[in-house]
Amino acid sequence: MSDDQQPAVAEITREAHARCLAIGGGALKAVEALRAELEKNPTLGRQAQSAVGGMKIYTTRLEGTDVRPTLTVTYVYDAPPPEPGLIRIALVSPVRFAGGDADF
Repeated sequence: MSDDQQPAVAEITREAHARCLAIGGGALKAVEALRAELEKNPTLGRQAQSAVGGMKIYTTRLEGTDVRPTLTVTYVYDAPPPEPGLIRIALVSPVRFAGGDADF
């Protein structure tokens, strides 16, 4: 983040929080770490689609561990000037590989 850039505020929606708990294996801890990183770097990940106004949709991937599957995290970044942006982590999904065995 540059010195002239205001920090963003990031949150995890109730739905994403519940999904992390359902996935288990430290998913919530991993998404919390991502949330903290997004406050410093709000455009982390790949821009998926432009939404209405200043809102942008991004996706990023959190690599799996021996206890947690790889996760795809989708978030919305709304940066109305001149206020700091607001980031809402809206969707957390385990990655399913073709032909792979997944619990979800």
